[in-house]
Amino acid sequence: MASITATEIPPGLAERVMKKAQWRLLPFLFIAYLIAIVDRLNISFAAATMNKDLGFSATVYGLAAGIFFVSYAFLEVPSNVAMMRFGTRLWMTRIMITWGLISAAQIFVQTPTQFYILRFLLGAAEAGFFPAILFYASIWFPAKWRGRAVSRFYVAQPASQILMGLVSAPILNLNGVLGLHGWQWLFLLEAVPALAMGVIVYRFLPDSPEKVAWLDPDERHWLTSTLAADASTITSTRHDSVLRAIADRPVLLFGVVWFFYLGAANAFYGSTPQILSLKTGLDTRGVGLLVAVGGVLGVVSLSGLGWHSDRWQERFWHILGPALIVAFSFVILAFNPSPVLSALAFLALAATWLPSQPVFFSALSETLHQRHRAVGIAAVNTFGQFGSFLSTSAFGVAKDAAGNYDLGLGAIAVCVVIGALILNQIRRDRASNTPA
Repeated sequence: MASITATEIPPGLAERVMKKAQWRLLPFLFIAYLIAIVDRLNISFAAATMNKDLGFSATVYGLAAGIFFVSYAFLEVPSNVAMMRFGTRLWMTRIMITWGLISAAQIFVQTPTQFYILRFLLGAAEAGFFPAILFYASIWFPAKWRGRAVSRFYVAQPASQILMGLVSAPILNLNGVLGLHGWQWLFLLEAVPALAMGVIVYRFLPDSPEKVAWLDPDERHWLTSTLAADASTITSTRHDSVLRAIADRPVLLFGVVWFFYLGAANAFYGSTPQILSLKTGLDTRGVGLLVAVGGVLGVVSLSGLGWHSDRWQERFWHILGPALIVAFSFVILAFNPSPVLSALAFLALAATWLPSQPVFFSALSETLHQRHRAVGIAAVNTFGQFGSFLSTSAFGVAKDAAGNYDLGLGAIAVCVVIGALILNQIRRDRASNTPA
């Protein structure tokens, strides 16, 4: 079929195709990613009672929370190479079923060593999942629509806060039912959806636009042609080997930014309930409600930020502006004694921190040629996983050494500022047409 020029595109065709793709695909990606975040971070709610029941210190907990990111980081790129060989749908199914089984197995933890091993295995099982979702979105949504598409499934990040904030306390209150602790029920009940979703993804998620019946021939042709046109405009990372793609300067710079950004985020979110309890004086139920309110703010902000970024076709200031708010909020959390200000600082974080992250990945994906986009995204995310291991482990050590979280929260603020400065340099390089 001959290619369709801009003047030959029927009115409304692009919008019709994107609407179909969003309704057919984004709910799957949203639910799958939501489950992943819940299963990764539910230890933050389990920690208070689990640490007490098993006698774990903040250092033990921090190392266990951090060691997840070691196996995740080492297997991130290999997992995405395997995904390119076996197909996105099959590989996502494999990931979800294995992490569901390992997440449920955490109910058997009795010693620090067992805790370390299972968290390491959980990271290995989940490795590559987030880059796989991002890559999948990139083969369905052209650059003009990608920011909105990524934002709409990335809503799962703040939505997971709503879910965990509302259900964690009631599940923890199952303590003693059938002889299980509340934290054991938390791990068990929140692992079941991963197993079910793995089967659903395999059954219903299509591999590519070329293989779906719900697109008409002209719709399919427009989508594949537009995606090909997007790919033809990107040459900076069109390499002949995976190693050269990983070593590309933009990938490395984005990776260093993500090292600081994701490391800071995971150090905080891995201990959020404990931090908020100490800073605000709220009980488990009150902390859960505060986290849920933060999640609602994040959902609203994330949708608006992605839409605004696409409308203006600008990425960097939509990341840098929120970063300044995030850094200032961490300073408030670290050094002010007011419970009210601490709660407001957390809500400011929730409204800006996670919502700016899909814009970051939109900026990254627009830098990479499709041929190496999956590996490039995985490489950047690998930097973030190593940052997460170091920051999460150090956060626990700092808590035990200082007796509070203030030192760690201050260090997180510094990490955010460093990441923002590097990202601003990427922006300046892009603006001056200098390869970043």
